[in-house]
Amino acid sequence: MPGQSFHFTPALPLSAQPLPYLTFLGRAGFSGFPSPAQDYEPCTLDLNIRLVKNPTQTFYVTATGNSMEGWGIFEGDLLIVDRGIEPRLGHILVAMLEGEALIKRYALYQGTPHLCSTHPHYPPLPLEGSDCQLWGVVRAVIHEYVR
Repeated sequence: MPGQSFHFTPALPLSAQPLPYLTFLGRAGFSGFPSPAQDYEPCTLDLNIRLVKNPTQTFYVTATGNSMEGWGIFEGDLLIVDRGIEPRLGHILVAMLEGEALIKRYALYQGTPHLCSTHPHYPPLPLEGSDCQLWGVVRAVIHEYVR
């Protein structure tokens, strides 16, 4: 699809070490004046655990183009794609259609399955009678606000 191309990266851990974050823990039943530091307990945030459910079937794609902005996928976003998910209507898919790699939403258009975008310059692409190879279902999108 014009204006939409992808950079594929092999499935590698997002981080070798879990990232630290703090969780506020409300404490009740203590008397006296506890230290304010007791209200915070260090925890870790591991994006692999949070976002990668099938590590051996997961890969990453960096989106380019503007055809999926209406569904929250912008130029430069990192997509976490899972080959192990059975595609259903409404899922966002990474597919090869007629030799071109695409990120589109799987939907019914005029009663037949299509790959759809939100941009008016990209019409729905019919799947019937086309050469389409599914690469996976987008499980998550990571959008950086500061680059």
